[in-house]
Amino acid sequence: MGGFFMLRKWKKYGCILFLLIALPYVITIFINGPSGLTAPKQKETEVSVQSGGNDRMTTMSLDAYGMGVLAKEISMDMDIETIKAQAVIVRTGIYKKMTEQEEGKELVFTDPFYTVDEMEDEWKSKMQKNYARLKEAWNETKERILVYEDQPAYVPYCRLTNGKTRDAKEVLGTDQYPYLKSVDCAADKNAEDAFQSKEIDGTGYEITKQDSAGYVLEVKQGENVIDGDTFRNQWELPSSCYTMRQTDKKTTVITQGIGHGLGLSQNMAEELAKEGKSYKEILEYFFEGTVLKEVAEILDNTE
Repeated sequence: MGGFFMLRKWKKYGCILFLLIALPYVITIFINGPSGLTAPKQKETEVSVQSGGNDRMTTMSLDAYGMGVLAKEISMDMDIETIKAQAVIVRTGIYKKMTEQEEGKELVFTDPFYTVDEMEDEWKSKMQKNYARLKEAWNETKERILVYEDQPAYVPYCRLTNGKTRDAKEVLGTDQYPYLKSVDCAADKNAEDAFQSKEIDGTGYEITKQDSAGYVLEVKQGENVIDGDTFRNQWELPSSCYTMRQTDKKTTVITQGIGHGLGLSQNMAEELAKEGKSYKEILEYFFEGTVLKEVAEILDNTE
């Protein structure tokens, strides 16, 4: 009889001991879930960045860099769906460079971006509001990029067109980007700064070739032939769509739009967002034929 009670006593002590040992495990599962003990936190992807307009190199997380580029490229006063569309464009550009990296060469990103300190200097009293919108746009499109034939797509953008975007085949002379077709951007015609003028040195310039959207492909001055975009960059013109008016010693260039006119127009994207279009619908409008996919799907195919 005594042995029976002794056995029960030891069973009781054993249960208490088991609970003392298992308690930390139970608490951890309660707080973190079943994977809390075994699933390590995923390490953030880091990228090498050339910053400050010089050769100074720094390493930062891909998300911090991407958000910095996004903050530099678009106004946080725009509709959140417009900002989300631009976020996908930024992320797609980053991963396109990563998948096209030459073996054995270090990949360095050089696109201009804002640091948090620069955001504070730029946004001042709007810092908290703007940063929240920036973070929302980046996180709600997390890991999503535009792809074409299972590769990150080429997704250029501009601030404002002359009323329609350009066809990549005419601009770049290649069939490589069939999703970059001319699309209507009627809202851009009445936008602020749609038309601007600038006086440049010299005379005798002649526009000799334009694409179907009205953007300049070729300029001649005497025997000298200049590419339309090269001429724009040479004289720091706002747009690649322009006409000319010449006097005795100077030439006045009248531009329409802001940027090269290829890909997404931020102004038209904003109009679409105001009409209730989502960022996915906006991207489909400008890049019809591309597909929105998770980054992991693309990286798996390139390994």
